[in-house]
Amino acid sequence: MTKARSQLLQEVATHLEEAGFDLSSQCDVRPSCFDLVARKNDRLILVKVLANIDSLTRDDAMALQTVAHFFNATPLIVGMKTRRGHLDSGVVYKRYGVSTIAPHSLKSVIAEQQLPREFIQRGGRFVAIDGAKLKEIRMQHELSQEDLAQCVQVSARAILAYEKDEMDVSSDVAEQLEEVLETDLVIPIDILSGKVKELHQQLDPDQIPNLERRVNEFFERIGMRVLWTDRAPFHVAAKEKGPPLISGVGSLKSWGLKKRVEILKSVSKVTESNAVIIVEEGKSKDQVSDLPVIRQLELREIERARDLKKIIEERAG
Repeated sequence: MTKARSQLLQEVATHLEEAGFDLSSQCDVRPSCFDLVARKNDRLILVKVLANIDSLTRDDAMALQTVAHFFNATPLIVGMKTRRGHLDSGVVYKRYGVSTIAPHSLKSVIAEQQLPREFIQRGGRFVAIDGAKLKEIRMQHELSQEDLAQCVQVSARAILAYEKDEMDVSSDVAEQLEEVLETDLVIPIDILSGKVKELHQQLDPDQIPNLERRVNEFFERIGMRVLWTDRAPFHVAAKEKGPPLISGVGSLKSWGLKKRVEILKSVSKVTESNAVIIVEEGKSKDQVSDLPVIRQLELREIERARDLKKIIEERAG
């Protein structure tokens, strides 16, 4: 990790803690689509921190959104700059559909409840406006769509689309609309409340290691929805309803799995999920660092989700 990114990560963590969020430890396994998990009351955020937001890959963005949807969380990227310069304050950038803001903008949102009003995407600066209010005020002013279109130099078709919330409105046009109609139309952007659309995983079974594939099949057999990812601190997440169960999978002799154990504990605490280690060894302890351990040979004997839950409860620290 570069010094700039390390400092930025610490700055973001400080802003979140000062605003009353509970934080996970840093998810410093690679690759990982998020660096921190933050919770305040029922608001859960998965945060990716990047010095240059242009370094975000499409795969990481899709993984971040997929995991966020599974956990009913909000994905968020915090960064300093693009190749064109530093991020503006009070503006939301979009990277492959994920809201992206500067650290000072994050502080304004979570500490001062000052929501951004503009978002930048390909084509320029835009805002969200209240289409129903636009139509109502236009009619109160006895203006046709054509009349209003001429005032702000757009087409009547564009005005119709604005009123139906079917088209993004440029910041300049929105400002002109508010001036002509003498009212506020812009809707602030609540970046922490947006729902994430479910993205269907396009998985090649050959990409999933054998043990993890068997774990996937086990969870599916006992009626749980499964999320497999190679871009998170956990290997597999599964759920019936409520918070998912997160699982580290592999050999306890593996340095990689050992490193994940403490991160799994931290992430499970903040997400209010259970965590379990599923190992390939025929013999191992029932618990590692207060996390329950299940051997792969035991999986065939577990028939129902409630049986799994009972084992986890018995072996949890």
